[in-house]
Amino acid sequence: MLENLTNKQLLEYYNLYKTTKKRTIDIKIYKYSTKFACHVVRLLVQCEQVMMEGDLDLERNREQLKSIRRGEWKFEDVVNFFNQKEGELESLYHSSKLQHSPDEQKIKTLLLNCLEMHFGSLDKCVVIQSDVQQLITDLELVMGKYKKGGVI
Repeated sequence: MLENLTNKQLLEYYNLYKTTKKRTIDIKIYKYSTKFACHVVRLLVQCEQVMMEGDLDLERNREQLKSIRRGEWKFEDVVNFFNQKEGELESLYHSSKLQHSPDEQKIKTLLLNCLEMHFGSLDKCVVIQSDVQQLITDLELVMGKYKKGGVI
């Protein structure tokens, strides 16, 4: 196909290709954004992994995602995969043993440990208040708002 083009046409084609985003080209060639489809499939598979195993392996479906990105999946294949996984994830969600909200204290402790590993001791930088100390601080903040308003 390209061998039939004149030098002027090849230059125009090259300039068009250079200025057109890859996603736009994908949409023209494959009739959908392969990048977006790749992200949809990746997120569905990762949700499934977390709910089933409680863990995440980022390399598990790498070849599948590469094939989508190369345009080897038809748009209908992506839609069918999505519809199938959506139903499976719905039932997995209801039977999942994962807690429904994060344990914020464990997350804070992990963050502090990571910061200490990177920067060294944070004893002088971070003060962890007890529940009673936090309650007193919260009460002082509330009272301060009322004092400014002239209520107290």
